[in-house]
Amino acid sequence: MSMKKMLWASVLAASSSLYAVDGVVLIDQNHALAGNITAGDAPGFPVTLSQPGSYRLTSNLTVADANTTGIQIMANNVTLDLNGFSIIGPVVCTSSPATCPAVGTGIGIEAQNSLPGRPGPSGVRVFNGTVRGMGSSGLLMVGAGSSVERMQVTNNAGAGIIVAGSVLDTSITANGSFGVLAIIVRGCNITDNHGDGIVLDAAGGVANDNIASFNGGHGILSPNGSVTSNTMVRNVRFGISAVCPGVIANNTIVSNTQGSIQQTNLEACAVSNNATRP
Repeated sequence: MSMKKMLWASVLAASSSLYAVDGVVLIDQNHALAGNITAGDAPGFPVTLSQPGSYRLTSNLTVADANTTGIQIMANNVTLDLNGFSIIGPVVCTSSPATCPAVGTGIGIEAQNSLPGRPGPSGVRVFNGTVRGMGSSGLLMVGAGSSVERMQVTNNAGAGIIVAGSVLDTSITANGSFGVLAIIVRGCNITDNHGDGIVLDAAGGVANDNIASFNGGHGILSPNGSVTSNTMVRNVRFGISAVCPGVIANNTIVSNTQGSIQQTNLEACAVSNNATRP
């Protein structure tokens, strides 16, 4: 084989190790440690995704300490399929509500701009896996139109999920701060977090069909939002704390320590058809 052919063969072999047949970039622990997943990705963590496109885990990713981030997303329109795998840090939380070690700086999946005042990557979608044991937040995605779906987010020393968009069909448990802050939270199980379970975006958000129970703060904190068809049981503060105006309807609110519904502001919320028990 000529030198030229050998060179092309090695390039193709390297490319095939990173890309599946369908063009999705594959990421495993070995490739993460080697680097060059995308342009500018240094060896080791965080894995830096600097190009739009689809990415998929093919193994668990394990970071060594609480100050290391797993995946850093720098581009708009990134889809990350965890493919049933996990991003794992060393943190372990205990008790109910959770008590976690001191917060570090490591984030499981981060999508924000490093320059102050600049918008984060938009249109980022993360789904189908687990983030646990990180030193700070499990997921932090501040660009518009981002989404988190079908995830398990647990035992992170900071917040479970912060996303400028939606969180759907996700379990968020035993994190060291609040469970989730988002615009839309639907079909989620948010339990045993140290602070509030669900915090809706202050610009107005929607929480429906969730379970928010056994959290150390409010079950749901809703400034100017719509909270419908949720279940809140045995949170340390109120089941729902709402800054009015807003809608609170068709919820089941049971045995929360400070009460069922707290309303703040001079304008009344629309409150109807809630089943409550002290």
